[in-house]
Amino acid sequence: MATAAVIAGGVAYSGLGDGAQAAQPVQAEALGSQTPAPAAAPARDQEPAPLMGAPANEDARGMIYDGLKAAPQGDRCVGVYRTEAGQCTHGPDAPPKGVDIKAEIAPAVKTKAAAADPAHPEAGAPASTEADGRPQDAPAADARTAKAASAAPAPAPSSAGKAVAAGPAGQTVPCDGDGSTGNRVQVVYVHGPDRDRYSEYVASFRKWAADADLIYSTSAQETGGIRHIRYVTAADCTPTVLNIELPASALSEFSATNNALAGKGLDRRDRKYMIFADTQVYCGIGTFNGDERAGQDNLSNFGPSYGRTDSGCWGGHTAAHELGHNLGAVNNSAPNTSRGAHCTDEYDVMCYSDTPYYPQMRYVCSNQAAENILDCNHDDYFHTNPKPGSYLATHWNIANNQFLMRTGGGTDPNPNPKPTPTPTPSPKPTKNPTGGPAVTAGQLKADSVVVSWPQVQGAVWYQVLLNSKHLTWTQSQVLRIYNLQPGTDYKVAVSVRDGAGRDSGPGSAASFRTPGAGGGATTPGSRYTLGNGSTGMSAELWGGRTADGTVLVGARANGYAPQQWYFDDAGGGLVRIRSAASGKCLQAGSAPAAGVWVAQQPCGSDSAQNWRVSSRAGAVTVTDASGGYALSVSNRPYYGDWLLDLQRADGRATQVWTVQKAG
Repeated sequence: MATAAVIAGGVAYSGLGDGAQAAQPVQAEALGSQTPAPAAAPARDQEPAPLMGAPANEDARGMIYDGLKAAPQGDRCVGVYRTEAGQCTHGPDAPPKGVDIKAEIAPAVKTKAAAADPAHPEAGAPASTEADGRPQDAPAADARTAKAASAAPAPAPSSAGKAVAAGPAGQTVPCDGDGSTGNRVQVVYVHGPDRDRYSEYVASFRKWAADADLIYSTSAQETGGIRHIRYVTAADCTPTVLNIELPASALSEFSATNNALAGKGLDRRDRKYMIFADTQVYCGIGTFNGDERAGQDNLSNFGPSYGRTDSGCWGGHTAAHELGHNLGAVNNSAPNTSRGAHCTDEYDVMCYSDTPYYPQMRYVCSNQAAENILDCNHDDYFHTNPKPGSYLATHWNIANNQFLMRTGGGTDPNPNPKPTPTPTPSPKPTKNPTGGPAVTAGQLKADSVVVSWPQVQGAVWYQVLLNSKHLTWTQSQVLRIYNLQPGTDYKVAVSVRDGAGRDSGPGSAASFRTPGAGGGATTPGSRYTLGNGSTGMSAELWGGRTADGTVLVGARANGYAPQQWYFDDAGGGLVRIRSAASGKCLQAGSAPAAGVWVAQQPCGSDSAQNWRVSSRAGAVTVTDASGGYALSVSNRPYYGDWLLDLQRADGRATQVWTVQKAG
């Protein structure tokens, strides 16, 4: 089941640099609701007739049908095409009039180079926007240096549990929760081995993602509602952009792209993938389920879904169009359907001429500005409050899709924040007669647990106590607690504070014991992830690249192939750490020393590829063969992530790792 998460307090990013840290502050993050399981198959008012095969390719217009087959009668994709992996798609979208898909789209946000990067001096440092000069995708400064969880909580954000944007203007979106948990749209930059323009275009990808969100939010306003794309976001409310290298053959057609991404782990049921492909095969193409059910078990409410825009059509409009297909627009029973997953009543983001196979266009919405509006008459696929008995009240309405937010998120500061509670209750608080709620513990790991409790009427804040000591204040009813010790007993209880400042006192506590860390033992042939308890990051091969010298970074945990590792036996209690994404092994960039970064090279007999994975007081560390230098999260940003390097092994928080089997 997918869940949506909400940051409860500041994320501590401590223990950086050379100074040792004796203990790790426990952290916590709040979580949200769950979504139902999908229906077994799509439902339709009338079964569409199968297509009579695929047309011939038109390379110049991006109408490429390679890898697609017309779905036969009885297939769930009947009426459209089927990819080799069995996904449904409407097929390639022709470019708008006057658009040459072979022409390059210039970056929408200009960047300037910063000082040379220590790992790749020939490439320069991460580019920064001219607006603020901050490294692209770097977390906002307040997220990197926030106080530990024991400090007083910040004022309530604009919407309970929502973070406030701090990223570059034009590149932020409304962000929800921790920016990762639950149903999310993940922006992905895909390129071949010989071309990587991530640093040049990453700010533009974020802007185009924000432009797509503007289309959805403006369309919702027309029907009196609020909708935003729920992106995977960074701490500053900018959409995170994965940098994924694929073989050149995987970019040649849609089915191959999807298969290659799935092979790297980008096949999550709680993700829809907004792909910017650095090639010029299509204008755009996306997957589409064709399910007309009005309920939340509609297939369009689940991933994985893929919407690809190639470089000749990069922009917010095409990205919004392909996402529209992923969300379930436009079904064959819609009043103005083209019967090819588009509408015929222009102007509209999803309206598109499918002739000569389907009806001609009708210009019903005369304002051409509506070209950037979803469902110009709001009768085919998008309405936030349709009339009872209307088509969108009885059929699938993408405004109800779980990948869209129904609130404004956290990009607008709250002009009237709720009072900030103090971590210490008033000297003589008046207790509520019922006491605090009972707590349930679950999802136990060696260094974390998820606790939850029922909502209490009138509660303004919940105080979470760990082993009878204050941990944090939150306004959610689900919390993930980090940086616990393996094999240790804990007790969690919750007290309620109402609007008058009265505290209930702790209710029934949940007692649990964290599993042991396993002493760093690994099994050859199995894949593992390396999670850092202090920062919440995972060790990742940057961009999943195959190139020699690609560095190791700390990135938001997602479990995809660039964050998966094999630990091969090197003899003498040592291992070689081999990337599941590239098949190459990690080694120090030079002789082990403080500040030396780690990069991949072809696996061989070089002793610099030997690592020691061990447990110190229940905490797993990864050191060079001598044990003198440990893998650590540095304080050096690297294209939106954080460079991992070697520091003197002293047990500081950023040297503590959890080794877990992938998947």
